[in-house]
This record gives sequence, C-alpha cells and structure tokens, in this order.
Amino acid sequence: MKLKKTRKARNCYSCKSSISKGDLYGQKSIALGSKVNGQTETAEGMYTVVHQMRIPVDMCQVCLGVK
Repeated sequence: MKLKKTRKARNCYSCKSSISKGDLYGQKSIALGSKVNGQTETAEGMYTVVHQMRIPVDMCQVCLGVK
C-alpha cells in the first residue's frame, strides 16, 4: 500500500494513536453495517433495498504493516 505524508494531525482508526503532521499514513475502506449488498428490508409495509456503505479511515504506518 502506498503511504502519504499528512498535512494535518490525524488519529489512527485501529490503535487510536495520533499521526503527527508530516508523518506517513495510509487509508483503508471499511464497511458500515453487516447487510449484504442488495438485500431487501421491510419497514412499515414498504420494501427498501439496502446497500452497503464504505468509508475511508486513516491508519498509521505500524497498523498497516508497511515498511
């Protein structure tokens, strides 16, 4: 995974440590919820299609395991 140099202070999503300005960090996408993409769900008689949502999170160099 390619690491980037941060321009602002961030927090690692995995270990909750701070990533200082100028340090290297990476981003990973995590899925929110445990729904299967395209699964239908009923609420008050209405059928809705539920899609899985993915968001990017910041992770430090140690948690990513990149040298």
